[in-house]
Amino acid sequence: PGGWKKFRTSCYKNIGDKNFRDGETECNRLKAHMFIANDREEYTWVEQNVMRHNTWYFTGMFCSVPRSTNPGTFFTPSGEDMREIQKKMNTKMHPGHFIDEHHIPCSISLRNNNTWRWMYHQSNCSEGRAVVCELLSVKQDTE
Repeated sequence: PGGWKKFRTSCYKNIGDKNFRDGETECNRLKAHMFIANDREEYTWVEQNVMRHNTWYFTGMFCSVPRSTNPGTFFTPSGEDMREIQKKMNTKMHPGHFIDEHHIPCSISLRNNNTWRWMYHQSNCSEGRAVVCELLSVKQDTE
């Protein structure tokens, strides 16, 4: 309801373009967090069912260490463990891209682009990018 789409035990909603802080704030207002994929199957489902085609999305990850190219060192607003997520996602930063705590601390991904699907790109958090909210732990349907 209300534009949310369910997959497994979470619901997802595209809230349009926002900067990183405003995107997370709006997701929080909806009792959710900015979407962070926990595995490739979840990312692919959200990409095909919630995201707009050929659009840049904040990944829900940011960095607080200098010039990081390792997604396992990134952080999420929801506190999810990126070391564990990275084992399942097996993603990397696009060659020549990094994120750091000062100038370009946020990562983005391009929806439905096979060349860049499993590679993150750098972005300033104040740029307007598309945002998907994820409402965690929705009760499973019983049939």
